[in-house]
Amino acid sequence: MSQTAWASAALEPAAEAAYFRAFVMGATILNHRRVAFQNTRFTVFADHIAAGALEVLDFLVVAPHCYRADGLTGVAVIPIRQDLVLLLDRYRHPVSGRVWELPRGFIDAGEEPADAALRELAEETGLACPPKKLIHLGSFMPDPGILSAHVALYAAAGCQPGAGRLHDEIGIEGSHWYARDEVKRLLRTGAIQDGASCVALYRYFAALEDGGTE
Repeated sequence: MSQTAWASAALEPAAEAAYFRAFVMGATILNHRRVAFQNTRFTVFADHIAAGALEVLDFLVVAPHCYRADGLTGVAVIPIRQDLVLLLDRYRHPVSGRVWELPRGFIDAGEEPADAALRELAEETGLACPPKKLIHLGSFMPDPGILSAHVALYAAAGCQPGAGRLHDEIGIEGSHWYARDEVKRLLRTGAIQDGASCVALYRYFAALEDGGTE
């Protein structure tokens, strides 16, 4: 199913019910969709899907509320100052532990991904980056087996102190500037576990090796 189709389902589940009953996703047919749970950010669907003789009555799909036509729902951004990279020390309730992460978050309704990246950078770190220094690193799917989402990835080069970060989020315990080689070591040893952060950082370092950034 296309991201646009998922988008309309997330926004208008009742109005799109007939469409989804008839929608054929390759060899997989979606027979029925029901809303299992909603909060301010996500809708959780229980889908009845079938492929030949195989059938799942309650396949779980988690869809963010705000969707763009291109399927992007969130952003992650690498804060960079000279040869240093900033990582956030965050407590994440679902895993009951602290993790190293990049600043990241949702794209607001009507917001461009690059603007969302600069906003999340400012809100979570207090840093500012000139828009022309924002490097696009593509996008990725965090968990296509359950999550109907694409995340846009960026590197913010030439970061400078801004207006100060917002203190409106649970879990941000602190931050630390690391040299690039140390970040690579943290990636190799598994000290950085967050998927968006790993993909963004690997792509950034690969682009540096190819001479594609800065």
